[in-house]
Amino acid sequence: MTRRRWQLSIRARVALLAAALVAVPLILAAGAGVVLLRESLLRDAREDTYQVGAHPEDDAYSKPVADCASFPFDRNQQGVAVITQRTCDPRLGGWPEWLGKPDGGSLSLTAWAAPSREPGVIRIAAFGGPKPDLSRLVVTVNPLEREQAELNSTTSLLTSAVVAMTAIVAASAWFAAGRVLRPMEAIRLKFADLSAHHLDQRVPLPQGNNEITRLAHTMNSTLDRLQTTVEEQRRFTADASHELRTPLASLRAELEIALAQPRNADWPEVVRGALGDTVRLQHLTTDLLLLARLDPQDAARLSFQPVDLAGVVRQEAVRRRPPSRLTLAVHTAPEPLRVHGAPMLLTRVLANLLDNAERHATSTVTIRLAPNADGDRAVLNVLDDGPGIPVEHRSRVFDRFTRLDAARTRDAGGSGLGLPIAHRIATAHHGTLGIVDSPHGAHFRATFPLHRNSD
Repeated sequence: MTRRRWQLSIRARVALLAAALVAVPLILAAGAGVVLLRESLLRDAREDTYQVGAHPEDDAYSKPVADCASFPFDRNQQGVAVITQRTCDPRLGGWPEWLGKPDGGSLSLTAWAAPSREPGVIRIAAFGGPKPDLSRLVVTVNPLEREQAELNSTTSLLTSAVVAMTAIVAASAWFAAGRVLRPMEAIRLKFADLSAHHLDQRVPLPQGNNEITRLAHTMNSTLDRLQTTVEEQRRFTADASHELRTPLASLRAELEIALAQPRNADWPEVVRGALGDTVRLQHLTTDLLLLARLDPQDAARLSFQPVDLAGVVRQEAVRRRPPSRLTLAVHTAPEPLRVHGAPMLLTRVLANLLDNAERHATSTVTIRLAPNADGDRAVLNVLDDGPGIPVEHRSRVFDRFTRLDAARTRDAGGSGLGLPIAHRIATAHHGTLGIVDSPHGAHFRATFPLHRNSD
């Protein structure tokens, strides 16, 4: 059993990303500002200390010292000491260890550092005197308390500004992402409630013309197609069950009657009737399997190749044996008309159209095949001189198990699948199949794009 990894939501990721994009440059800028401020404070403190040491007699904390061991103030006190004893000269030794190196200084870069605990100290030693043998040492001490306090306050202010700005940006990104993703959540909740029994519902469409709106349109379009497919499948299942029930019931009735009175039954006639019903069942199941194979999702799997449609028409015309009352007239173009398709399926289109025409024709069935005026499509026409198809029913004849009243009934022998199969095959070949106006009878017209060689 795999454990589900915990992940942040998109809203949290957007907020964290926005906070990081703002915080990183702000931190770098604040750090650079603190460094520049530190250098400026050290430079100003050093200059001030030099000026105080240059005129020790003017400083209030200036005191003459006769012995370097008795320094007048401690390390945290600012002031100037004038030492005239030669032994305090660092060049001769005797420099006080606590003074460290001359001209030293430091500032804490840690925010809120207390100057009284870790003071920075500048110590400057200058030598001078009226005579070379009577040099004096001037030591100026500056503990940098003011500078450290200013650095601390500035660092605290910049830190607070960075934190506040980052928090504001993160909160704004969190709020904005929530507003943007709110329609997505509504779509998700609605889509989760959908099922095969509620395909008439649709996800809500947000206002505007953005990516989420387009996603909702796409999902609704997909639901439209899914609903159409499911409803068609339900109708197909119901119609197929009804169509299969009829020959099965007839077959069962014939056999039960014959078995009830076996001595009086005409067994050859019973067998012939049962064989007829079995053949009808076989044709019906074959057509149903072909329709399932020709679903739009599976049409791309068909093996297509260049096919001479004129040759297919001539071969089918030679193979067919129409009833003696009918005449089959064939008119094809002399040159080959190559289309890209499956030979058996193209033959099935013509065969189904001819079967339909032969059932309803009075005396003549006509086939015409020729290229169109633009020379890019092959046009196949199948005409009969029968009763024709009313205009209001022309679109229905391509639905599964559709039969019209009057002359076009079940007694004519059709299963109601021939024309839907032909229409589905034409569509799978990127062609069309429809009914056009005719002075008398039915006129079916199928078109297929002509195949062009790549060279």
